[in-house]
Amino acid sequence: MPNVVTYCRVSSDEQAQKDLSIPAQRKALGRWIDERDEIDLADQFVDEGESAYAPADKRPGFCRMIAYCRKHPVDFILVHKLDRFSRNREESILFKSLLRKHGVMVKSITENYDPETPQGFLYEGMIEVINQFYSMNLATETMKGMRENAERGYHNGGQSPYGYRSERLADASGREHTRLVLGPDEEVATVREIFRLAVEENRGAKTICRILNKRGVPGPRSPNWSQSSVGNVLNNRVYVGDSVWNKRNSKTGNVKSADDWIVNADTHEPIIDRELFMRRKEMAAQRTFNLRSSPRRAVKYLLARLIRCDHCGGLFVGRRQKKRSRKDGEPYDLFRYRCNTYVTKGKEVCPSIGIHCDWIEGEVVDIVRREICSPERLAALQELVHKKIEARRSRYGKDPRELDRKLADIDRRIQNYYRAIGDGIDAKTCKEHIARLEADKTEVEEEAELLRQDDYYRRALELNLGELTRFAAAFKDDFRELPMAVQRRVILHFIEEIRVVDHEVVRVKVKVPFDENGVRHLTDELQAPPDGGGSSVLSAASTAGLLLGPARGILDQADARQEALLGPTRGAIGRPNQSPSKTTAATADFI
Repeated sequence: MPNVVTYCRVSSDEQAQKDLSIPAQRKALGRWIDERDEIDLADQFVDEGESAYAPADKRPGFCRMIAYCRKHPVDFILVHKLDRFSRNREESILFKSLLRKHGVMVKSITENYDPETPQGFLYEGMIEVINQFYSMNLATETMKGMRENAERGYHNGGQSPYGYRSERLADASGREHTRLVLGPDEEVATVREIFRLAVEENRGAKTICRILNKRGVPGPRSPNWSQSSVGNVLNNRVYVGDSVWNKRNSKTGNVKSADDWIVNADTHEPIIDRELFMRRKEMAAQRTFNLRSSPRRAVKYLLARLIRCDHCGGLFVGRRQKKRSRKDGEPYDLFRYRCNTYVTKGKEVCPSIGIHCDWIEGEVVDIVRREICSPERLAALQELVHKKIEARRSRYGKDPRELDRKLADIDRRIQNYYRAIGDGIDAKTCKEHIARLEADKTEVEEEAELLRQDDYYRRALELNLGELTRFAAAFKDDFRELPMAVQRRVILHFIEEIRVVDHEVVRVKVKVPFDENGVRHLTDELQAPPDGGGSSVLSAASTAGLLLGPARGILDQADARQEALLGPTRGAIGRPNQSPSKTTAATADFI
């Protein structure tokens, strides 16, 4: 019985067409399948509001369907029309060729042809070329209309700028067009305040952002302002009444050449006057920035974007600050990790602490070395792996060579009965024996498949353990001598999560890595008891917490929670050698 999956798609400009709506496509596909009893529907995939000319990675439903067909027995992909599958001729050929290698064909229920015949192959190619021509021509005509609309000063859609709203207004001929009108009074006042702070008080975008957040002013698309959102307001010509269209490439997002922009002056009511906008632009050009052009400028952070703030959910990024020594006044660089929300929106939004780079990086490496890479841990993991393998062997307990011999014997006997039929011996009796042998063969083949799965399981666990041992070797004393890219790869293999909790505790979750060939996560296999009873020593989370201070690295094994109070916190404060007011902890959870 053939297995099929269905794929339905509509792009945004086709939503209103009833015959191409998702429910209509599903209904037609379902009716086609119901009329054929021998077809089994395995799964359904949908993309809503996605163009068929867009790259495949922009269509999540399409990507899930391709992955499903590669892993499951599927004979056909059913679509309402071929253009539902793709309107990009190049991608259509690529994916159909890939699917054909897995025995999967794409079939249209409204276009009757056989792609396996020369005529069907020609028809399919012609339909795909016509579909791509239609899509490209439609894009050209749409762009032409939008360009004409923008040149006449109308709004082409999209998100309205902060301080404005879009409104449908009729022109002299009675046709409606979209124009920008002033938005809520508080938003208009906020835009004027941003420019006042920038021009009259010479404030930068970062400072203005913090002032607005301290006053509790809601941001354009979030409860808070960021440095970039303030910068967008300060550099947007829309606030002097100009409209700018075709500024960015719609596919890549890159800014186009200024010659390609369509700029129209005085198309809507301005919020600030043009003179104020130009003054702000001139002041911005005169501002100086210290770019630190020294060789040390290109700093790479080992844990960049791996540490997450529990307060706001933001990621920590590496930051460098210029400091001067209190003793001799010599300048030096202070490297810390800071929550990105704190950096871009200020402490009013996220009052997180800074973490010294050398402190947290050293502790993470030490925790991984202690929790996973110690000889004791590796020996315990190896013992559990072997127990798992032996438990499966005792459960199946067959020799694959014995099963191969049994299958060969069954095949030989079946062939003998067929030869007997040819020699004139009673056909009915021979067919009964053949049927019985075929049933025996099926049973033996199922046992052999179980053994093959068991062999894969064993090799997967052994490969996984070998991968773990190989990466553990990188945590020797020369770990810091490795290239930064290699250090990052090793850390990503071992670290599940680093989270700063309540501005006091740094919680590090350590994981057992898996290899890149799809071997199942070793921790998943170790969570179940090897003999069906009891518990695994490594399945439960084991916590090794450290309250970290100057005497870091000392672990009091006698402590019930494996914790050692090590004095004042180091690394959580902005200035070196300053005693903190809070205690910071690093907790390692083995998962």
